[in-house]
Amino acid sequence: MGMMGFNSRLAVVVFFLTIVVAVAGWHIVRESGAPRINAFADEAVGAFISKRPEIAPTAYPDLAEAQKRVIDFSGAAIRFPRDDAGFVVTAIERRTITKRPALEVRFSYEGENYLLMIFRKEKFMGRRPLATFPDESLLSGERNGLSFVFWERDNASFIVVSSAEETQVFKLVRNFFN
Repeated sequence: MGMMGFNSRLAVVVFFLTIVVAVAGWHIVRESGAPRINAFADEAVGAFISKRPEIAPTAYPDLAEAQKRVIDFSGAAIRFPRDDAGFVVTAIERRTITKRPALEVRFSYEGENYLLMIFRKEKFMGRRPLATFPDESLLSGERNGLSFVFWERDNASFIVVSSAEETQVFKLVRNFFN
């Protein structure tokens, strides 16, 4: 009468096919880098909020010294804008973010405070680290009213967080760090 009978073999095949598709989808999402970037952004925003340098920051008068210290600690080649008097590095310290060592660089520019976090990319089993997205790409967004810009270059990941407007943070990263 047009009713379909239960086929146990077909049910088993559909069940296993569903599991394979679910596991493959989970691996694709996990390897896309989105959860990793979200974790970096959340912890960097938390670090920015937790230590605002309003109370007598210790400035590095020589940006070359600050740049050397950043390279020594993180291994990431980064250049600070030496010709701009408004750029002042106020603190450089190591910390752990998402269970990985990172370098925290606090600086001010044109009256706004910024936080730059630098992470080395991890290598598992001798493989070359996978990029979350193509080199020279910048990912910007907002969390808890703070703006951030994330990018990867030279086997390191970087994120800048500030209370400044998102377009201002993006321009700062494009002009000075990328």
